[in-house]
Amino acid sequence: MTPRYTTQYETMAPENGIGVPHNSDGRTKIYLHIGVPKTGTTYLQDLMWHNRAALRSAGLLYPGLSSDAQFRAAVDVGGTPFQHHDDPAVPGSWHRFIEQARAWPGSVVMSHELFTQFDDAAVDRVHTDLAWADLHVVCTARDLARQVPAVWQEDVKNRHTLSFAEFATELVAPEAAAHPLAGIFWQFQDVPAVMRRWARALPPSRLSVVTVPPRSAPAATLWSRFAATVGLDAELPVEAPESAHNRSMGVAETNLVRRLNMVLTDELGWPDYDVLVKHELARSILGGRPGSVPLALPDSDHHWVADHSARMVAGIRDSGWRIVGDPDDLVPDRSPADTRHPDHGDSEEMLDAAVHAIAGLLEVLARRPDPARTGWRAAVLGQGRRSAAVRELHRRYLTVKARRSVRGG
Repeated sequence: MTPRYTTQYETMAPENGIGVPHNSDGRTKIYLHIGVPKTGTTYLQDLMWHNRAALRSAGLLYPGLSSDAQFRAAVDVGGTPFQHHDDPAVPGSWHRFIEQARAWPGSVVMSHELFTQFDDAAVDRVHTDLAWADLHVVCTARDLARQVPAVWQEDVKNRHTLSFAEFATELVAPEAAAHPLAGIFWQFQDVPAVMRRWARALPPSRLSVVTVPPRSAPAATLWSRFAATVGLDAELPVEAPESAHNRSMGVAETNLVRRLNMVLTDELGWPDYDVLVKHELARSILGGRPGSVPLALPDSDHHWVADHSARMVAGIRDSGWRIVGDPDDLVPDRSPADTRHPDHGDSEEMLDAAVHAIAGLLEVLARRPDPARTGWRAAVLGQGRRSAAVRELHRRYLTVKARRSVRGG
């Protein structure tokens, strides 16, 4: 089947005050953006959360009562705790999403990268739970030469300690002998394989691959392509929040966090690591630090990345899925000759990064309230986390609040 390439917006005429109406058969249209990770997903999610009122006015619901609600819903339906941490807010979150989607008179978009790693059983659960709707699956894709170092950095931000050289070696190792992180990488990043898992119960017309444009493209190009895919008008005004950029660390900063991971003990559990290291240190303090050397794929790894990319691009072109953007965006450019190897963190640069990190963390500590004076709200919340009865009341409260937020506009 010939793939469909989309270069222009596809707009829909308003119906009953809703810019993106139900289908003619009355079924709600749900766009499930499944990832893949490191393809601008955080940027798109932050943009939709920040502009959710504008999206609602255009007929598109981005559900959830908090910015991490869709993450929890994905964990809930997937059935696997993230980082082996049992979050008490997860149970019931998937069905709260469904209730909000059912109550909304227009279309719905949900987005999280965890959907990319769903096995057949989890995919079937989603299809079953959303059988009442017109489900469309959207996958963003970026060229592997940018993905490999970006994913390695994300693994470091998630407490892993493999060097880049070790990581790259594992990616090309025989499957049975590969490190678990290599298996996870291909489970997430092999776009044709990911899409085929979701395509078993959907026609090609309901599957879209959105290509991430090259660095030289205007900053809003990815959003323009994604918006067209989910039926938004090209003229819809959206405002990019300051948080709508998952700021990357450079070579020295990434190696600093990797060394930190080697000395951290298990006493720093995942919730604390997530807040203190991944978000405060890596993203907010070290991410985008002026003068840092950006991560790039070493020239020595370009050959196998190019081979894998060629197979993936061919699989996407021949799939019959809707392609939004240019498939050639997924063909890697050759790395510049002066690219620094990701493992070669200069000692003086790392020292500067460490001083910057200490200063930033001290500022974070200075802004935090005295834990001895947190007041009755913290005491009630702490007790609530320990009480199954209160958790159940909280779940019911969120359900009622979600219904009211949809009905109230």
